[in-house]
Amino acid sequence: MRTIISGLIVLAMVACREKAVAPAAPAAAPAPAPQVSVLRSDPACVASFDAPGAREKVRAATGELKIGALAGLKDADDENVAWLRKLVGELKQRGAGVLIADGDVGDNPDEQETLLGLLAESGLPVLVIAGNREVRSELDAVEAELRKKGARIVDLSHTRIVDLGDVTVVGLPGAFERRQLHADGACVYAQKDIDAVATALDRVAAPAMLVAAVPPRGQDVRALDVSEAQNLGDPRLAPLLRKAQFGIFGEVWESGGRAVDGRGAPVPPKTESAQLYLNPGAADRTPWPMADGTTVAGQAALLTIRGRKGTWEPVRPTEEKR
Repeated sequence: MRTIISGLIVLAMVACREKAVAPAAPAAAPAPAPQVSVLRSDPACVASFDAPGAREKVRAATGELKIGALAGLKDADDENVAWLRKLVGELKQRGAGVLIADGDVGDNPDEQETLLGLLAESGLPVLVIAGNREVRSELDAVEAELRKKGARIVDLSHTRIVDLGDVTVVGLPGAFERRQLHADGACVYAQKDIDAVATALDRVAAPAMLVAAVPPRGQDVRALDVSEAQNLGDPRLAPLLRKAQFGIFGEVWESGGRAVDGRGAPVPPKTESAQLYLNPGAADRTPWPMADGTTVAGQAALLTIRGRKGTWEPVRPTEEKR
């Protein structure tokens, strides 16, 4: 009897041990690989502010400066080229003394040569800033050829500070995220580039103007960076507006044809403001649905600086109905 009881106790102990063993946990699902763009940025995209040729004086102060701001030139087909010539002609007729080409100046060297060439035909100095499409080495070669033909082209990737007499321009080329690139060899700026711009803005004579393809992150639907009811700009650029009284930005075409002040409040056309930041909109003839519900095809803007104040006006030449 004692033997039987002992056997039952042993079996019970074994059973308890077996129940105490927890089942193996299921293997965890592998984490999805991060979506990384295969495109890389050219490391030579942004020259140092201390590099030779990083500063250039283009014109003397006259008390008033009118800047023709164009962005999103995009295509070099005959119809678009004719339209861009019309825009440039209108800007020049309104008194523009300088043109700024703010990003998307062509997807390849042939387009860039045509588009920048037609801006240079105006005889005005042309300040160029790369966006997320321009391959640095290709754009450099195009600009060099145009200069040989007499074009007055200043690239803000290399000439980082441009003295226009009545305002000092500081440039920040490129996209702010690698995933935004549209071409291998296009530009992405980094935090160190933003820090260098901040230091440069502290050192230049006021008034100063920041020119970048990417707008700063706005706070509401009135901002320069609204697309599909979202603010898409770079939040790291917002503090720079405390150092630059004026600014020209592009990329977010749905918010083109508008300006804001330092508080983010809209600045109506032909209204003076001590701080004025502008998105001129896309210059190419492609109809763009705007953030305010309208549709606009092909626009630019004229920014006028008198002393420490600026005004702006949209430039949308009359076009035949389609």
